[in-house]
Amino acid sequence: MKNKKILIILLFFLIMPSCIKETYDMDKLSGDVALNPGLVLRAVKGQLSLDDVVEQNDTVVFDESRLLKLIFREDSLFEFGVDNFYTQFTEPSFENTTQIASDLEPDGRDTLVIEPGDDIKIKKMKISSGQVSYTLTSWCSFDVRIDLLVPGIVNETTPLGLTENIPAGSTVSGSLDLSGALVSFDSDPEKPYNRVPVEWSLTVLSPPGGYVPSDSVRLFIEIEKPDFDYATGYFGNHAEESERDTLDLGMEELFSRLSGSIYLASPSITVNYKNSCGLPIRINTEVKGIDDEGEVALDSDPVDLDYPNSVDNRDVSSSFTIDKNNSNLPALISMLPYKIEFMGSATINPDGETGEDNIIFGDSRVIADIEAAIPMDLRIDNLQLSDTTENFLRSDDPEEENPLEMLEEMKFDLYVENGFPLDASVMVELYDSTTMTVLETINTGELIQAAPVDANGKVTGPNITTVEVEVTSDFIDETENADQIIITFTLNTTDNGTRDVKIYSDYKLVFAAAIRIKAGINLNFNSEDE
Repeated sequence: MKNKKILIILLFFLIMPSCIKETYDMDKLSGDVALNPGLVLRAVKGQLSLDDVVEQNDTVVFDESRLLKLIFREDSLFEFGVDNFYTQFTEPSFENTTQIASDLEPDGRDTLVIEPGDDIKIKKMKISSGQVSYTLTSWCSFDVRIDLLVPGIVNETTPLGLTENIPAGSTVSGSLDLSGALVSFDSDPEKPYNRVPVEWSLTVLSPPGGYVPSDSVRLFIEIEKPDFDYATGYFGNHAEESERDTLDLGMEELFSRLSGSIYLASPSITVNYKNSCGLPIRINTEVKGIDDEGEVALDSDPVDLDYPNSVDNRDVSSSFTIDKNNSNLPALISMLPYKIEFMGSATINPDGETGEDNIIFGDSRVIADIEAAIPMDLRIDNLQLSDTTENFLRSDDPEEENPLEMLEEMKFDLYVENGFPLDASVMVELYDSTTMTVLETINTGELIQAAPVDANGKVTGPNITTVEVEVTSDFIDETENADQIIITFTLNTTDNGTRDVKIYSDYKLVFAAAIRIKAGINLNFNSEDE
């Protein structure tokens, strides 16, 4: 069916210009007739720009200068809060047993000590909710009264205190609300952190005639772990480290078919974050790109996050960028890695105590997302992409004739006004996979030549090329013997990939193409009976 259609088309072009009105005796003609028609098909003509073929979306964008960029975003890159660093907080308690005797000193003073963890020095804490529990036990045969004062815990202007009567030989328990209280752990000048003074006095309400050694009173106070609004002090040098992980980009099959080089000059990774931890935090990252030939490390500098510095300024929004100025990012991206290996850590107070108090809030956290931008600011040096396909030029049915067999010659004429800073060529190879032999090759040379650019890599005007590509009879003949076709595309940027160029949306390609065909057709007019 394919042969018949081609034959009808060719015959149409042959007879269309004929105006000779003669009658031929077909019996006088030979049974075999050979025709060699030639025709030119004006195949396509037009122009296109990036605006025509590239639809902007979340990944492909044009910036304010109309430069093409690839954008990749990931929300919730990491998130950690106070609990990631502070998992230990021993509930502070105070215990004192006083023996009652005739020479009793009625007033006492001691210290309630908290243990928030190694190297942590809390000075102030504003409590949102919490309570102090107390238990008063008397082994006396008479009633006593206890007056307790904790001057370092103040609610507005009132220090925390209590007065309780303890009947003889009994126990009294209770609690005091700490909501809204400010706790000062820094009132001891010798050790101005993690300590709260406690003062009390004992009064014998009905003195006995004498005292025995068992006459004593026990005071036990415990502060339950509070919910706090904020705390100040020094919160130690601690690090939270992520596990090493590997991300498979799923690009090995494609990237392994590439040769040559591409260098992306200005990629960047921007991390946007919100930080309500009022203390120095340093982020360290270790990232490597990996392919069959080796690995390239990011080698980025550590980053110190911005942070709030007062209880009235509780949240800071900021960002940091990893780019060619502070890392090896262009080389890592340009290697076209198959996999990315990464790990990271966050360290608080990386430089130790600096004399400035840390501030943490009850809901302190760091939340970050990431945006990777790859502007089309690049250079390409002999970048080749090869792909092997089944031979689509020969018939799938061995009984059916190959429509290309009747073609003696085929040529493509291409005219291009190229406004892109890219050279491009194509090579088509007929390949026999059994003998692993390339049977015939078409090499187009430079189908288009790169447009010139200025010092900033922007095109200054189009480059005009006219190309003729010939499909030889030998190539046509070998299409029946090849089971595969290897197609190789080769790209170079302006000046053979030695200069950085930029791809803008207003670049245009104006083109016209024609196909010239010469066919050899054998017609048999003899009947099958002869």
